Formats: sequence, C-alpha cells, structure tokens
Amino acid sequence: MSGRVVRFHTALCLAHADGRSFAGIDLTEVHVRTLDDAGIERYVDAEQPFDCAGSFKCEGMGIMLFKGLEGRDPNALIGLPLIGLIELLARHGLNLP
Repeated sequence: MSGRVVRFHTALCLAHADGRSFAGIDLTEVHVRTLDDAGIERYVDAEQPFDCAGSFKCEGMGIMLFKGLEGRDPNALIGLPLIGLIELLARHGLNLP
C-alpha cells in the first residue's frame, strides 16, 4: 500500500425480526505515505496489527502511516460506520436522540 490510495468499503446491515433487512456501505480512502521496509517492520513489530483489515490500526500508531484520509465517517475505518447506522435507523423509524 506504500505510496498509494487504498479504498476501504465498510458495510452494515440491520435485520428486523419480521425478516426485513436494510443495508448501507461507507467508503474511506486512505492516502498512505511512501514507506521503506525498515519503517514497515518497525510499525508491525510495535503495533502487531495482524487481525486488522489492511494490517494497520488507524486508532493507534497506524495513523503515522497516512498522508490523509477521505470519507464521511471516521468510525467506518475502525469498524462500525456510526453515521450510516444512525441514518439507516432514522430512515426506518427509529429516530435518535
């Protein structure tokens, strides 16, 4: 991913007890710095992000790997796109707050 723009798609789905379901997707573009092998190795040794999509933790030291992020919901890259979830809930009758 070094020196590239990488696109992450994060999906969510609400399932109703009556069998209906509602889905959404969020796109985040990550602009990765140009990295050398030694820097990548230091990051992996320090963070050990082996269970993460893209093998980085943007909520941790992985943010140092980026030049920038583009997307409407910063939560989507970490896991659950909360803005999209609230919109889906509101669209289907559950308004928060």
